[in-house]
Amino acid sequence: MAFVSFDSLVDRFSDNIYGTRKGRLRMRLIDALYQQYLPENKVTGSSVIDAAGGLGQMTMWFHAQGAQHIDYFDVSKEMVQRVCDQFLEPIAQNRINAEVASIVNYQPNSPADFVNVHAVLEWLEDPYSVLDNIVHWVKPGGYLGLMVYNKHMLMLRHLMRGTMAKAMSGDIRGAKGGLTPISALNPQEVESRLIASGFEIITQAGIRSFSDLAEKTVIDWYQEDEVFEAELELCEQRPYCDLARYILFIAKRPD
Repeated sequence: MAFVSFDSLVDRFSDNIYGTRKGRLRMRLIDALYQQYLPENKVTGSSVIDAAGGLGQMTMWFHAQGAQHIDYFDVSKEMVQRVCDQFLEPIAQNRINAEVASIVNYQPNSPADFVNVHAVLEWLEDPYSVLDNIVHWVKPGGYLGLMVYNKHMLMLRHLMRGTMAKAMSGDIRGAKGGLTPISALNPQEVESRLIASGFEIITQAGIRSFSDLAEKTVIDWYQEDEVFEAELELCEQRPYCDLARYILFIAKRPD
């Protein structure tokens, strides 16, 4: 199965995604939603799989919340090395395991209390077959945090930015070597698949519901905290959440 690795793009990935206001908004919104919906008493002492975890932001989050053990992996050797350099002590203490692996063929040693899969599936040629496998990584009573790149938002951006012909052709795949995914997902289909797998959807929230649609000159009128507060207020309200750049699902597997 084809997939995209960010080897050779790590610095660009870091600067363009996490080193910007967009990246900070993304992480602040995820933090707020996880703090609200993931039981604090269950995160402490829990087992976590951070699948295709990139530069390790969510590994850091779960570690800070007191997770007992985190299995982090990514297909990019460069990203895994950066995470290893960042977490020398917890790796030595066996609180974090970091390895090079592809989400396409990864199999955990055992299911985990929390499985975290953020902005990964859209980089695969066949994302739904991988999702059908991921749901089995969650323990009964455990949680899945799944964030996907929203096909509706990508379509809307093409229509708004003068590339109507591309949008209407149905081919909105990102260009090779770029940071636009190759397989943006339909949130309704993701929701249906999770429910069919027996999961309860705790929340479905939009990550950057309006700020990515606004012109930069307009967004620059506002302070970053103002944009965050507005995004947080709207992120679980329809229709705003359905227009977001990313859709975050927090779902629970029944006991």
